[in-house]
Order: sequence, then structure tokens, then C-alpha cells
Amino acid sequence: MRSIRIFLFLSSLLFTGSVAAYPHYAVIEPHRTLMFFSPGFDEKVADFKRQVLIHRCQIEDRDLYTLILDTGTLSDSAGIFSAKDVLKLKNKYRIGSDEHIAVLIGKDGTEKARWFQTIDINELVEIIDDMPMRQAEIRKRGLRCSI
Repeated sequence: MRSIRIFLFLSSLLFTGSVAAYPHYAVIEPHRTLMFFSPGFDEKVADFKRQVLIHRCQIEDRDLYTLILDTGTLSDSAGIFSAKDVLKLKNKYRIGSDEHIAVLIGKDGTEKARWFQTIDINELVEIIDDMPMRQAEIRKRGLRCSI
């Protein structure tokens, strides 16, 4: 089910402008997305996966979906995109072929932050927690977990 939701969200980013497309999907289930672009599976990807696993509670509490996009093979970790779709995302977010870059997309469909090489989870959490939508979520449902 989660893969379907990720597919729907990222498909909307591919076929129209993110600001115009994302709100239509947000009616179904709004979330944030962290896309990690990498030229292949390497130690930086393994580290990203470890960070996601270690901080799973914080990630889920913040409605954050993660996706690894391999710019070398033009594939993704969920197996939902064609090579053409991965190339479109790579171009849309201006990712070089040999770069490790993570892009945070907010619930409004716009880019909120970008990390080069590695992601600082504490900084990621701070950025998300400072967002107005996140502040409203905290007031409404509280904090499940913290770093």
C-alpha cells in the first residue's frame, strides 16, 4: 500500500509542475518525501538506509517517505518507476550523474531542503519540525518520538 502511495505522489511530480500536481494528491494522503539520488549502490546508500532504519519512528511520525533513486541504472528502491521517469526526476531536481544528493519535498510539493553526500538526521528533523504544517500536526496529535 505504501508503494502505491509513493507511486501516486511521485507520478504527480513527473507529469505536471509540483505545485500544481501535489495538492491534488494531498487530498488523498499528504506526506513529505525524501529522495536520495545516487550514482549506484555504495556506502553512502548503505548509510542512508541505516539512518532511515535507526530513525524510523521520527521519520514515520513526520509523514516522511524515503526513496532511493539510482542515477546510474535509472532505477528506484521501490521498483515503481521506469528509467525514463527516474531520468525526469534527475533532470527536474538538477542532479549530476556522479552526485549523492537528498532532496526533501514538503507536503505542498515544493523542495524544502537539499543535502550533498550525507544527510544530517537532526537537521532534517529540525527543518520539518519548523514547517507550519508540522507545527499544526504537533499541536493536533503531539510528538510520538524524538531524537
